Amino acid sequence: MSVPESLVKLGFSRNILEPQGTGANGVLIVGESPGAEEDAYGTPFCPHAQAGSVLERSIRRIGMNREQFVITNTVPSRPPNNWLEGAPWAAEAIAWGRPFLEEAIATFRPRAILSLGAVATRSLTGLAGPKLGISHLAGYVVPSNYGSIPVIPCFHPSFLRRGKMSHTSILMRCLRLAVQTSYNRTAAELPSPNDGPYVLRPSPEMAEGFLDIASRAGDNWLAYDIETYYSNAEEEAEEHDAKDIRSIQFSLSPGTGIFMPWRDPYIRVAKNILALPIRKCGWNNWRFDDPALRAAGAAINGEIHDLMWAWHHTQPDLPRGLQFAAAMQGPNITQPTHVWKYPWKHLDAAHPEFYGIVDVDVLQWMLNYV
Repeated sequence: MSVPESLVKLGFSRNILEPQGTGANGVLIVGESPGAEEDAYGTPFCPHAQAGSVLERSIRRIGMNREQFVITNTVPSRPPNNWLEGAPWAAEAIAWGRPFLEEAIATFRPRAILSLGAVATRSLTGLAGPKLGISHLAGYVVPSNYGSIPVIPCFHPSFLRRGKMSHTSILMRCLRLAVQTSYNRTAAELPSPNDGPYVLRPSPEMAEGFLDIASRAGDNWLAYDIETYYSNAEEEAEEHDAKDIRSIQFSLSPGTGIFMPWRDPYIRVAKNILALPIRKCGWNNWRFDDPALRAAGAAINGEIHDLMWAWHHTQPDLPRGLQFAAAMQGPNITQPTHVWKYPWKHLDAAHPEFYGIVDVDVLQWMLNYV
């Protein structure tokens, strides 16, 4: 199969790059499209090219070599000016490249796929939209469009070369996670919101019951988090006043949590919970949650710990989003040990109760890991 004339006329190279590597570790690495040096040498992620050299070093630093993987691209021909994502020809090029990608999957039968960049991730998983970009999905194991083969999204090495070399440890972690996923034959799934151990729609009596349990919690941590009508993104630092609060969530141990709408009689119960003299933790709570709660007349007693700033002090060059930090927990940043396995931030509008409780449950898992 040759490159379509319609793409050649746009400036695509006529060269088609074949997948390289043995796939001995069961991992297929999929990038976006070849660059100039890849096109010239016929090698995906050419080891001495800009993006390829970052991938090469990362592979070697985890004690492996590129021949153990299979390496290919979503589109196997170089686009004009190396431009694919967001280009007017992107859809046509990706559709043309799909049979090549499917052939690589059928030939090498990978047990895990590492997708580098947004184009590869969308093509392999179909995941797209708010809070489903690489910065939210990096380091998680998610389902693919290809049966039971899981996908591990990660930043593209070219993104690292453009001023984000501090994220190289993330690429190393994702490489190790892909290999670990392959060897363990880890299944992938997205969270399915359900009642389970979470109290999504409590009665006033159930809220009072949680207050009673919290009052006898002893050494337990109380994780808390609010949602507002303006933003539920954990990265936001803008302060809101009392009238902006939409809900509050609490958790006393991993796997548990309760959602309370910010209206009476739940407001009174929530204020009594916050007034308890037990240890508390949140994510960016000192700048976001606490000012709004105090403006609403809540007294927040006991020791208060901000886990976002604890994360920032240990990893100052990395993103501060809760979902990202949860994916990166482990003995160190390059070790793929998860305390929470699934992305959930994309559920904020469709399942706000579940989304809100996960925000506090994740904090409990992080505390228990430490």
